[in-house]
Amino acid sequence: MNLKFLKKHKYFFLIILFSLVPLSSIFVTENLIHTHDGLVQLPRLAAYFKALSDGHFPVRWAGYLNYGYGLPLFNFIYHVPYLAGSAFLVIGFSLVNSFKLSLALGFILSGVFMYLFGKRFFGDARKGFLIAIAYQFMPFHLVEVLTRGSFGSIYAYAFLPLTLYALYGLIKKSSFKNFFLTAVSVFLLVYSHNSLSLSFFGAIFLFALFFAKGKTEYFRAFSALIYGLILSAFYWMPALLEHKYTYGDLLMRNLYKDHFAPLSDFLIPNIINNPSAFFEGVNLSIGLFHLLAVVIAIALLFAGKMTEKQDRKLSYYALSLILIGFFFMTSISRFIWDLNISSFLRQFQFPWRFLSLTVFATSILFVGFLYYPKFKQKYSYAGLIFFIVLITVFMWKPTEGYDKIDEKYYWNFPLNTTYYGETDVIWSAGPAKDYPKKRIEIIGGDGEIADLIVKNHYQKFEVSSEESLGIVSHVQYFPGWRVYVDGNQVPIEFQDPNNRGEITFNTSKGVHNVLIKFEESALRFIADVISLAGFILFIPLFYVYKKMFKE
Repeated sequence: MNLKFLKKHKYFFLIILFSLVPLSSIFVTENLIHTHDGLVQLPRLAAYFKALSDGHFPVRWAGYLNYGYGLPLFNFIYHVPYLAGSAFLVIGFSLVNSFKLSLALGFILSGVFMYLFGKRFFGDARKGFLIAIAYQFMPFHLVEVLTRGSFGSIYAYAFLPLTLYALYGLIKKSSFKNFFLTAVSVFLLVYSHNSLSLSFFGAIFLFALFFAKGKTEYFRAFSALIYGLILSAFYWMPALLEHKYTYGDLLMRNLYKDHFAPLSDFLIPNIINNPSAFFEGVNLSIGLFHLLAVVIAIALLFAGKMTEKQDRKLSYYALSLILIGFFFMTSISRFIWDLNISSFLRQFQFPWRFLSLTVFATSILFVGFLYYPKFKQKYSYAGLIFFIVLITVFMWKPTEGYDKIDEKYYWNFPLNTTYYGETDVIWSAGPAKDYPKKRIEIIGGDGEIADLIVKNHYQKFEVSSEESLGIVSHVQYFPGWRVYVDGNQVPIEFQDPNNRGEITFNTSKGVHNVLIKFEESALRFIADVISLAGFILFIPLFYVYKKMFKE
């Protein structure tokens, strides 16, 4: 690697180096940093990897969790971080290290993609680097990594600026490359985190409204965004429309009511990361420099000193996002949360999650610092970067220490890994309490079960008897489970009061080969077709773009 290459790409290397600094607390020990979600992410990652290993794709069913009764966990929660973690597992890393590396990868990518967006938008690498550092070291962004261990959120933070990078390029010039990257970035964003992707998609939509001009630019922008939704339809359609089959809506519908944080928790900087000033175990402070960036932007706008038109428009855009975020985070918006039609809003669970919008919005306002000649100077600029990083130093140390992990336990985790019944099926009696004595059991008649094979999403066995039998598979029913006897589908029941929510069926006398398999429901099949068609259509779209715009 020669000096010319290093100089050309110095900001990329600097972003990676700076990002690694707060991550050092994750890697200084073989133990797992204690976070709010870390101890449920390990069994989820293990379950996801085992599902992939069993040939289940797209992964929707977690058959080894819930004492082997399974649950449709991955029909409703994000996938990208588990795919990344699974890649590290394939390479040979341990479960804990795969989680750590996946978390770190998402965080580093968020900085790299923010730099790309800033550099393209401002046409200035120094501005891009400044807002990327501000993005990485916004306190709540670090909280998501080091306190919450929010696996999916970290990747959502990465794909938001990547989408805007591609979208801004598409707005400025019709290009298949930017159309493709915009659509795929939206797909990855949606696939990364449910609630954050909703708020971030709103931020992206608003960006298009601010910066596209005329019908042609609006058409290019919104068609690419819609195309991204088409690509991700196989995930978000079932996640939204099959949620009615779980207890999630019932158990989470009033959760938001007790989680509106006081305004002071956001506005008073908690520089020393004092746990006594946390709200529900979370440091919600926007941060000293980020608050200052907001004040500077407002002052420049009111004084008419923000001379660059694009900077002014971007500042108005960012301030709009901040206002929207604060509206939904504070109790003033309770009347909207209370509406029956806002059940999708309640998927955020905690209103303070809208602080994620402020992570992005306050970071892009850092361009206001460079309107002061002092900060344009080399050493003052470097000093600003240094203090943005340094002021977060108390956040780098884990507030709750480390967990010594027995990986065998998490590879064979018996529970369901959810907090509020998000994936507990309504036909069952709730989460399982113990493993069944037998996975397949005869509940009517006399016969024998032989050659049983149990995988994540199917069971195969041979049954023989001199009479008709009633059989139960101690697996939770969810739309898509089907039973085949000698290759022919047979009716199933899942409301037997003695085996509530489990799969029961009948066989005739004789010897039969039985396959019980989790397949796509009608809705999921339609969603799969929509997404597959979207990916296939990229091929003719490439030639259309090439012919129309001579790319």
